[in-house]
Amino acid sequence: MQRIWKNGMFMAVLFLFISILVACSSDSDSSGSDSAADESESGADKVELRMLWWGSQDRHDRTLEVIDLYMEENPKVEISAEFTGWDGYWEKMATQAAGENLPDIVQMDYKYLAEYVGKDLLADLSGHVESGALDLSDVEDTYVGGGYIDDQLFAVNIGANAHAIAVDNAMFEKAGVEPFEPGYTYEDLKQAAAKLSENLGDGVYGVHPMAGVMGFKHYLRQNGQWLYSDDGTKLGYEDDQILEDYLQVTVDMLESGGAAPPEVFMDADANVEQFPIVTEETAITMDIHSNQLIALESSAGRPLDLMLQPTLEGGELGHYIKPGQFLSVSSDSQQQEEAAKFISFFTNSIEANEILNAERGVPIATAVREHLKENASDAGKKMFEYVELAQEYSREIDPPDPQGATEIESLFENEVQDPIHYGEITPEEAAANFREKASEILAKNE
Repeated sequence: MQRIWKNGMFMAVLFLFISILVACSSDSDSSGSDSAADESESGADKVELRMLWWGSQDRHDRTLEVIDLYMEENPKVEISAEFTGWDGYWEKMATQAAGENLPDIVQMDYKYLAEYVGKDLLADLSGHVESGALDLSDVEDTYVGGGYIDDQLFAVNIGANAHAIAVDNAMFEKAGVEPFEPGYTYEDLKQAAAKLSENLGDGVYGVHPMAGVMGFKHYLRQNGQWLYSDDGTKLGYEDDQILEDYLQVTVDMLESGGAAPPEVFMDADANVEQFPIVTEETAITMDIHSNQLIALESSAGRPLDLMLQPTLEGGELGHYIKPGQFLSVSSDSQQQEEAAKFISFFTNSIEANEILNAERGVPIATAVREHLKENASDAGKKMFEYVELAQEYSREIDPPDPQGATEIESLFENEVQDPIHYGEITPEEAAANFREKASEILAKNE
């Protein structure tokens, strides 16, 4: 009887032990199942974006830090970064576009905007502005106008620039020449350049000339014209006298000795560190963008300043606020709203813009711009102040350049600008040659 009781107790304990193990196992399986469900649910909520931009290593580092900040504040978002230098960027974009594999967010340039919109590669962001996902309420129209085509917003400006000249006012003072004030004319420029060259000694000149297409576009605007027709199939101005007059300004300064001869600057045009204003061989550099001042002053190791382009007597305003770069959203993106939210963050976040530090140009949101200006370096403050000055002398930006514009710019540099600098061609010959060859290029757009 005692043996039976002991056997019964043993079986009861064994049964209880097995029951506990089964229960534990069941709980463990149930917990694992819930975890998998949670993980699955979390994965379903995850938003993945790709972003592509060009720039220097400094820009890459700053942009990556801003991406990390956004993901920290928005844990459901994962942004994969792709970046390269300017060289090869557009070939990479073209390859991805051909493979229908454009990233969700791409850095865009004004020069290529119309081309990408024309190929239906970019999304209209107007609806996201209306919904508030893309907040542009603190941005003045001047800063966003360049991203519109046919009343649709395809690109958001992420750094505003303005056409400018760089001046060394200490050299002006040394030469006994009054510094330029807004409203000075092309005639004033020529006279100041000649006097600077005369008074600064051998090997030092008044101006580093750039009879380039950027300056010509400005001169056309002052004449109420634009380089291209509305449909991009021909030149937008009919009178070659405009180009002749523009080129004659440089010819006059070269002949008077007010402008440096080409051997002083021809090898320097691609590198601000070799600009003759940096090496104190000229007191003026024509046709730069305002955000170049920081690099120029850093290279020169002394204060430099920005000034407006000369005024055309009786002419119109030539300046406009230029988008240094844009951010656009691919039309193939499956996450366009989230991409728009990131661009809004890039635009409005003070913390993000403290990291970016206006490296792409002056921020477009008023609160961000004022905050960065207060904390900027001396060169940075000059850049901010100049863009504000240029805004007072600006009118609406012209439409983006049509397809073939890159070829047109190369034509202008090689067969107008350089030959004029070397005295190999007259303004009349240059203007006629440019019209003939540019017309052939643009006719391909018909």
